[in-house]
Amino acid sequence: MAAAEKRYRGIYILTVILGFIAAIFMARFSFCLGKVIDVVIDPTDSLQTTILSCIYMAVCWLIVSFLYNYTEIIYVNKIVHSLKTNLYKALYQKELKTFLAEKNGHYLSLYSKDIDLVVDNYLMPKCDIVSNILSAAVCLLSIFVINWKLGLSFVMISFITVMLSQIPGTIMARKTVEYTHSNSIYMTLLENYLKGFEQVKLLGLGKLFREKLNAKDCAYEKSRMHYLFAKIVSNNIGMAIGMLSQLLCMAVGIWFVLHEDMTVGLLIAAVQLLNGVFSPLQLFVQEKNLMGTTKEIIRRIDQEQIIEENLEKEIIGQVQKIEFQDVNLQFGDKEIFQGFHMLFEAGKKYAIIGESGKGKSTLMHLLMKYLTDSEYEGSVMINQQDIRTLDSDSIYQKIGYIQRNEFLIDGSVKDNIILYRDGVSDGEVNQICRDLKFDSAFVQKEIDASDSGEVSFGEKQRIDIARFMVHDYDVLVFDEPTSNLDADTANEIFHMIFGIRDKIVIVITHDTSKEVLDRFDVVLQL
Repeated sequence: MAAAEKRYRGIYILTVILGFIAAIFMARFSFCLGKVIDVVIDPTDSLQTTILSCIYMAVCWLIVSFLYNYTEIIYVNKIVHSLKTNLYKALYQKELKTFLAEKNGHYLSLYSKDIDLVVDNYLMPKCDIVSNILSAAVCLLSIFVINWKLGLSFVMISFITVMLSQIPGTIMARKTVEYTHSNSIYMTLLENYLKGFEQVKLLGLGKLFREKLNAKDCAYEKSRMHYLFAKIVSNNIGMAIGMLSQLLCMAVGIWFVLHEDMTVGLLIAAVQLLNGVFSPLQLFVQEKNLMGTTKEIIRRIDQEQIIEENLEKEIIGQVQKIEFQDVNLQFGDKEIFQGFHMLFEAGKKYAIIGESGKGKSTLMHLLMKYLTDSEYEGSVMINQQDIRTLDSDSIYQKIGYIQRNEFLIDGSVKDNIILYRDGVSDGEVNQICRDLKFDSAFVQKEIDASDSGEVSFGEKQRIDIARFMVHDYDVLVFDEPTSNLDADTANEIFHMIFGIRDKIVIVITHDTSKEVLDRFDVVLQL
């Protein structure tokens, strides 16, 4: 956050300067307005000229205020764009194990709600707060020019006003933090329940889940109500304090007029300037309190932008061997592997079979660094290099892990296969599509990513296989490649797999037919 603010400090300074100039024009307008009153009472100057001066100052203020607001928006937008760019960069450099440790609701809240709160409660107030202070200072100095004793009185009243206005701010800050936390919890739960909607409906658990969701929603709405109430109370108390302060200042000004220390016109000008003191001061207090509520959010955003220095190595050469050495792994009380050892070599094809829950996919998750180093014992070696020392992206460049994935983008089936990558030839794509029995019409079919029913599960599965086949991996891991496919298509998939040469090919499959398993070099039973 600090880096982005520093980068666009020039725009920020320009914004502040424009706010200061706007305050000067507003102060001059107040003087001109007071002079109009004095000219009406005692016509020493031209009334027309005085009114024209008022209009001129008002127009100048309007133009500068517009420029101030424009530069403020530019500054905020650039900061937000910089933040999101850094967040996206950091996101896609995360380790899979780190990403999977967080709920999706965390990221949804971070990129939407949290950013919005930073804009509303930090960036916008940050621009306004300095301009408000300068505006109040200009107006207060102008009052001193009118009458120094009046100015001194107003300073004392303004100080008391600022101190009293701090009272509701502490409550507002606490309620904002509680509301933000409650929103994050609710969004995570809602996202999870929406993902499981189909299963909930099929299992007839709609009422139970609705009750659970309602309970969490009530807690969320309660925190929102407290936040909004605190906001209203804070604003109203601030306004009340301001109104009483203005009344007190008016009484002081009238006393000076009655004792002939100033004219009625100057009193009007002083009252007008007084608004230019109290309004910015009230806004200053509110904005200061708002900025205080974003400390935790900014800390999270800054934390998410941290990209750890990558000291891990890349895989040297083509992957010739993958070896699991004395691997021990358990989840809770359930033992998955105990002293497991297995060697995979280039040019051979391996089938991994076994009942559900025996660790077939988990074995590949180990290889792909889905699990943290502390979650298992033993070693997983790639070309005699321990994966604990290897960069994850280096592994993903060498090993293609093909599993069930329903990720789609807007565009044609071909676009979904290429996925914005350069260097993928039409010939490669067309050949893969022919191997997977995609006709030309289907390849050109346009997909709406938001409509999950546009392509079948089997088609999605084959699209995902095609995505990996257009890249030259040293190792190809197929996790249940023929599930959701008819017998003919499944045979074609296996035919394509057995046609792969000079690579390590690993297939996790429930197909235990002798005809299929006999074609593998090694069958691993878990």
